[in-house]
Amino acid sequence: MMKVLVFGKGGSGKSTVVALLAKALVKHGFKVLVVDSDESNMTLHRMIGVDAAPSTLTDYLGGRRRVVEALFKCKSEIDWSFTEKGISGLPRECVTWQGRLGLLVVGKVSGFGEGCACPLNALTREFLRKVKMSSGEMIIIDTDAGVEHFGRGVEEACDLLLMVVDPTFESLVMVERAEKFAREAGKPLYYVLNKVDEKSRDLLIERIPRNKVLALLCYCNDWIMKSLKGEPLGEPPPEIEKLASFIIKRSYAPPSISTEPDNHTRSEG
Repeated sequence: MMKVLVFGKGGSGKSTVVALLAKALVKHGFKVLVVDSDESNMTLHRMIGVDAAPSTLTDYLGGRRRVVEALFKCKSEIDWSFTEKGISGLPRECVTWQGRLGLLVVGKVSGFGEGCACPLNALTREFLRKVKMSSGEMIIIDTDAGVEHFGRGVEEACDLLLMVVDPTFESLVMVERAEKFAREAGKPLYYVLNKVDEKSRDLLIERIPRNKVLALLCYCNDWIMKSLKGEPLGEPPPEIEKLASFIIKRSYAPPSISTEPDNHTRSEG
């Protein structure tokens, strides 16, 4: 069992990686809960092919104001007893399942003037700290764009950090910050290079440790068209299957053992 946090700059393709990775892990026999912690992405459920739940976790706990009062102002408390039943026992009001693949949406910005994503990040952190997991289960977290979640300590409850890097200078700048934050958090950090060709791949690898790159994904027009139509992304490509195998291997390795990825070749998707 493992909690994997996926992050990256806006538009890098992190939600695509989350959806495909979750499906790959299900194919390997795992029960996978996707935690949607991105307050602005409204379509992740379509990408993974799971219906949206009637409410978000924020709504289930009484709404944004009550969450803020509990987490920041100590004016009330949150009853976390529902997390003791494990991911299979989470309330159906805020979790939906399609076979062994489930989706929990932490919250969304639904109105003008609601403020920043800090409460949603803090709620994600507390949920991940408290939820019980069993053997054969995985949690994949799709974060908001950027690195604000580091400031709210979402990584504290995760086992592995996965940054999606697209061929932009902004992504490379963010890699430097992510390396620093991951060291401070004491968490292993790896990379997926997305939307690359041979030239951009080589330029990116000059700036990123090769042994930390777990997958190389080319620009895939089929994924773009499926996302545009609001359709599930389909079967994961070989590179995502290799990524899933690495995560599975890592989940069974003792904490003191460093499991390095094998050499990978890029996938045409």
